[in-house]
Amino acid sequence: MSAEFYTQASRYENLVKIAFNCSRGAKNGADLSFMQNAMTMENGDTFAKHLGSFDKQFDKVKNYTSKALIKLSKTKPFSTEKDFFLNLESKINFIGTTSQLMDIVNKSLDKVLELRK
Repeated sequence: MSAEFYTQASRYENLVKIAFNCSRGAKNGADLSFMQNAMTMENGDTFAKHLGSFDKQFDKVKNYTSKALIKLSKTKPFSTEKDFFLNLESKINFIGTTSQLMDIVNKSLDKVLELRK
């Protein structure tokens, strides 16, 4: 597993943890392993065959990301940018790669960090 996958997946985890105000764990998908598994499966380098197909794992991560964006759109101080988060959430069903999903995650996390200042 590459350091790049770990770094990217940790941004996903941070977004979910902030959205749900929770600690790391499987609840709400707040664990970087969900994104890491999707990335490694997409890359063809996985030892986690028990998780199912790439599509199954990717759909799970997309669903967790979608829920996090909806939650952010309803939670202060992030709700001031409700349209921003809901616009990104509306794009999730039309993406097909972890790179595209990470683009949404990165834009969302950057906005969240900006709003927390």
